[in-house]
Amino acid sequence: MEQFIHSHPSEVMEVTVLIVDDSKSYRYLMATSLTKWGFKVCEAEDGEHALRQLEQQPVHIVISDWEMPVMNGVDLCRAIRSRDFGHYIYVILVTARQSLEDMLTGMDAGADDFLSKPVNQSQLRARLHAAERVLLLENTLAARNEKISYAYRQIESDLQAAAKLQHSVLPSHNLVLEGFEADWMFLPSAYVSGDLLNYFSLDERHIAFFSVDVAGHGVSAAMLSLAVAREFMTGRISNQLLVSQNAAGECFPVAPHQVVRELNQRFCMDNDEVFSYYTLIYGVINTTNGQGILCQAGHPTPFIIRAAGELCTVGLGGMPVGLFSDAEYEDCHFSLDIGDRLYLYSDGIIECENDQQELYGEQRLQQLLGECRILPKSQVFERVESALNIWRSRESENQQEQETKTTRSFNDDISLMAIERMN
Repeated sequence: MEQFIHSHPSEVMEVTVLIVDDSKSYRYLMATSLTKWGFKVCEAEDGEHALRQLEQQPVHIVISDWEMPVMNGVDLCRAIRSRDFGHYIYVILVTARQSLEDMLTGMDAGADDFLSKPVNQSQLRARLHAAERVLLLENTLAARNEKISYAYRQIESDLQAAAKLQHSVLPSHNLVLEGFEADWMFLPSAYVSGDLLNYFSLDERHIAFFSVDVAGHGVSAAMLSLAVAREFMTGRISNQLLVSQNAAGECFPVAPHQVVRELNQRFCMDNDEVFSYYTLIYGVINTTNGQGILCQAGHPTPFIIRAAGELCTVGLGGMPVGLFSDAEYEDCHFSLDIGDRLYLYSDGIIECENDQQELYGEQRLQQLLGECRILPKSQVFERVESALNIWRSRESENQQEQETKTTRSFNDDISLMAIERMN
C-alpha cells in the first residue's frame, strides 16, 4: 500500500488523491488504477467542486485536468495556494499543452508537476512516488516545526514567570519610610532585566537603598541581579552584612564601602568559571537629619536636585563589582533637606542612542529632571520614558516627533530611582 508518515515517524496513513476532471469516464479509469496501487481516491468534476471537497476532508495530492468548465486547473491551483488547508497539497496538472509558456503559467499558479495526455501509467505512478517523497518531507518539517514552536512557547512561558519573579522583588511604589518617599521606573529590554533596585528600612533611624546593573542582558544577567538583591535582603534579615554592633551591643549601619567591598570579594570567589561583573550603588540615609552616605562602584554618578533647583552630583566613581578581589571602595557623604530628591539610574538611560548614534547623556537627563522637579515622581518617570522614545526615533536635533509614536523595546535595560525627603 502507498503510505507516508503524516506527523510523527510512528504514524503512517493512507494518501488521499483527489482526481479533478470533467470527464466521468476518465476519472473512473484513473481512480481504478490509483485504488489498485493503494491510494484512497475521491473525485470532482470541476475546480469549484474540488475546492468544496478539499474543505470537507484531508486531501494530500490533487491530479487535475487543465481544461475544465466553471474553473480550470490553473485557477484551481491558484485557489489552493491562496487558502490554508492545514497541510501541504501536492498538485499535478494534466494537459495536452507542451509549450514552455504554458508550463511556466502552470508553475506560476502553484503546480508541483505535470502529466501529458494521454497519461502513461508508469509515468503517473512515478509522479505519485515523487509526490509522496515531497509530502513526507513536508510533514517531517511540520512535525519538527511544531516541536520548535512548543519549545518556544515553553521558553516564553518560563521567561514570563521569571519576569514576574523579578518584579516581585521590586519595592512598592511611592513608599514612605520615616519621612522619605521613594519611587522608581523599571523598563527591561527583554522579559527580564539585568537592572534591579530597592530601598528599605535598615533600623528605626536609617533607610538603605541600592541600584545594580549587571553586564549583559537576558536571563543570565537577570539571575545575577536577583542574586545580588538576595545578598542585600539576606543581609538585612540576618544583620551580618548591613548592620553591625559595637562593644555596648548597639546596632549601627555598616559603612557602604565596607558592604560593597564584602560583596566584591564574595562575587570574585564565585566568578572563576563564568566571567561577569556588575555596577552598584549602595547607600544609607539617617532619617533624623537627612545625612547620607553612599558608595559608587562603577555605576553612573547619582545626583541631587534641591528643592530650589540646584543640582549636585554624589559619588567617587569606583570599580565595578567582580573585576578585582582586592579592589578598594570609598564612601561619599551627602545631605537631603526637605524637598530634595536623590536620583539613581542605570546607564541604559544616558547611553540611549538616536539615529546618529549620539548618546542621550547625563546633561540631558539632569536638565529634564531639573525641569520636572515639582512634578510627582510618577509623572517625572513618564516624562523620562517619553523623552527617550523621542530621542531614539528622531532623525536630527531639530526634528521632534509626536509623543504618541508607537514605542519599541529599548536596547538596554532602564531603571531610575528617586528618593525625596518629605519632612
